[in-house]
Amino acid sequence: MDLDLSMVIDILFPAGTLLLAILLILAAVLHINNLNRVYKLMAALRHEMKGSKNESKDYSKGGYKALLYQEMTTPQGINFTALALAAWIMLFVALAYLYLLVPTILPFSYMDISDLASSSGGFFIFGILVACLVAGVIILLDKLPQDHRELKLTELYSFYYLSKSTKKVIGMTIITLCISVLLSAYIGTIYPSYSLPVELLSLILVLGSAGILVMPIFKEAWEARR
Repeated sequence: MDLDLSMVIDILFPAGTLLLAILLILAAVLHINNLNRVYKLMAALRHEMKGSKNESKDYSKGGYKALLYQEMTTPQGINFTALALAAWIMLFVALAYLYLLVPTILPFSYMDISDLASSSGGFFIFGILVACLVAGVIILLDKLPQDHRELKLTELYSFYYLSKSTKKVIGMTIITLCISVLLSAYIGTIYPSYSLPVELLSLILVLGSAGILVMPIFKEAWEARR
């Protein structure tokens, strides 16, 4: 019976990993598709209104798409934006801890770096390095031209309507992701032994948090099809 349970968990982890990858990739595709759909609708409307007074305006800097994105966005508040960015950074930190701290489905891991792995503060340093790397990528994306605002994580939620409860739930993902990091760190402390249930629980927390973070994107895509 114990063997059967172990086999089930062994299957669930790669299955959950696949589901997580599909969720994040699909969310990225749907986000871009959501904005492109609105852009095409507005471009068609603009074409129909060709010759009107508004058409004489100069949209050369950044293009019409940049202007449209500027009109579409709704500021969500600096506090929520900072909280949401922290949640996304924590998501990638949790992913790094889950998949890179010890060998899982990848052929390499943190444990391969002997100097860092043997350090008393190695886990903490690893997390900080991942967080800084993710923050750096976010900053680089934020430097993109205005007609590519759909790729800026700093403005992700400005394209969607978010209720207070949705904002609160998104902020709460930081807690669940911290728990996931702690669970993954525990797995790192007992390596080369491992705990499949703990590993699976950590994955479930990451998967649930990721689902909450991209929920507005799926909601918008769903409502557009109705």
